[in-house]
Amino acid sequence: MAQWYREFFDDLYLQVYQPFEKPEQVRQEVDFIVRALELPKGAKVLDLCCGQGRHSLELARRGFQVVGVDLSEALLYAARQRAEREGLTITFLRADMREIDFVGEFDAVINMFTSFGYLESEAEDEKVLEKVSQALKEGGKFLLDVMNRDWLVRNFQPMGWRADDEGWFVLEERTFDHLSGRVETRWIFIARDGVRYERLSSIRLYTASELRTMLERAGLQVINLFGDYDASPYTWDSQRLIMLARKL
Repeated sequence: MAQWYREFFDDLYLQVYQPFEKPEQVRQEVDFIVRALELPKGAKVLDLCCGQGRHSLELARRGFQVVGVDLSEALLYAARQRAEREGLTITFLRADMREIDFVGEFDAVINMFTSFGYLESEAEDEKVLEKVSQALKEGGKFLLDVMNRDWLVRNFQPMGWRADDEGWFVLEERTFDHLSGRVETRWIFIARDGVRYERLSSIRLYTASELRTMLERAGLQVINLFGDYDASPYTWDSQRLIMLARKL
């Protein structure tokens, strides 16, 4: 399953998950992003692992300067098409998140919806945090949004499913390895016509204390924790772990 993320986020992923995107939910998430980061008017924001650009687009609509980076050409193409249709000026770049080369350029960096932990080792994940720190201006802020490992372990479900209005049925078969801290998932996508597709994923989930240590090694100081996009405090029962850090 090594480098599964290079193939997972393709046109099929977009077909399946685009219908789940709710504009009102995106606006609420960006409301939270702007408040948590205390973004000044016209601030420059890096959306790292931007996907099809849902947060990038909404930030740009609000007048922020946005650069979106992702590894998936399919998702970047969709993001560029959406920005062009709306007349929004956003720079979308294809790059591995370990290899971005910005230096002191951004007021803020965001990494949303558990887009961290995809890589093969903790050392590789730390390279991402080093690049985030390098990309930020002095005093710039980083918002990292991942699944709460503590909640997942206590409420682990080996199987789950959902369906959308477009006829897609999504089944997840999950395992959790306590030694590696990874959730490995077999995804089964079934289209309205019955055609079946399968994908695999492997995500390393970190505890809050593990992330704090990694962020500090990268020169980023944790200044707040949230449990959801409503800015609620982080607790055992929070499904999200949203960490706000500042570049020292």
